[in-house]
Amino acid sequence: MSRSDRTTHAGDGTVTGALRIEPSVRALLRRLRPGEVAVIDILDLDQQSAEEIAARRPGAVIDVKASISGRYPTGGPRVLLEAGVPLIDEVGSAILGAKDGAKATVSGSQVLVDGTVVADGREVTDDVLADAMQDATEGMRVQLATFTANAMDHVEREADTILDGAGLPDVGLDLEGRHVVVVAPGFRHREQIASIRRYIRDHRPILIAVGHAADATLELASAPHLIIGDVDGVGDDALRSADRVLLHEPRGGASGQARIDALGLAHTVSDSSLSSTALAILLAHTQGASVIVTVGVESSLQDYLDTSQADASGTFLARLQAGTSIVDAPALAQVYRHRYSPMTLVLLVVAGLVALGAAVWSTPAGRAWAEDLWTMVNSWIGGA
Repeated sequence: MSRSDRTTHAGDGTVTGALRIEPSVRALLRRLRPGEVAVIDILDLDQQSAEEIAARRPGAVIDVKASISGRYPTGGPRVLLEAGVPLIDEVGSAILGAKDGAKATVSGSQVLVDGTVVADGREVTDDVLADAMQDATEGMRVQLATFTANAMDHVEREADTILDGAGLPDVGLDLEGRHVVVVAPGFRHREQIASIRRYIRDHRPILIAVGHAADATLELASAPHLIIGDVDGVGDDALRSADRVLLHEPRGGASGQARIDALGLAHTVSDSSLSSTALAILLAHTQGASVIVTVGVESSLQDYLDTSQADASGTFLARLQAGTSIVDAPALAQVYRHRYSPMTLVLLVVAGLVALGAAVWSTPAGRAWAEDLWTMVNSWIGGA
């Protein structure tokens, strides 16, 4: 069904479509269809979640909480606005009681079902977002303090793993001296994979995919050598294509284990409290990878604050431990140039000479010159 079949856009900006109510983004992404009105319950919408929601092309997004609260300048609302998706936030929890699938109309800051206003919040426009971002900058001190506290908590609990790789499972891959690409499902990870495909073709690195980034890895690069993390959202094709699976669900979920068992896939398990991305980086580092290219992994302070703080602080420590072997995909894409093999260069020269010879031979003067040259060469050979 096309988007136009599911939603109606009036000339005044009014949007009409079916309500899809899922407080959890992961659950929402499994059910959301183009043109539907997505209802979420997220305080400070992060860039990754917003990007994944926008990719489903909803008619509008309704947030129960403030999509940008003022704690820090989160990037999610900007992602939706740039994608042309209307965003209404601070509507309150009453809308969660509306009937899932009911036809709703979004007009300005209001959400109506059967002509009755069921929610009224804040229409997030460019001007509203600019003011909120300015206020949010002042809240970064508190967020930074929280981030630091989370990092110290990881140091207390996972110091041996971070420093020495203690407790990391054997995944059966030889990474010594190899290039490794860690693909996490972060903001613009698909775009980043596409930007380094030439590097991947040239160097054939070990590909480690984190969670549902395995699908993008298989589609845009190659089959992942290792999938690590919660595999509940990973497609069957990607799971079956991987050489190894490391099941890691630090929040205690069991759905991934059931999925692996149902598919009959061999796997190992880790119960580390670090994020799956952190584990992937530490695995590559402790096993001697010479270069670790990160895709969809936080690299700036705002990126770290825009992600789950418990996960981001562990990833930050893992990156520090990997040190100079870490290269971010956006930077790699800027500086990498295609590497041609010697045989390719020889073939290019030969092809150029053949083209030049054909051009010379096509003219009478050129043909006469070539015949004289051939006679001269033969006389030299005969004289020798």
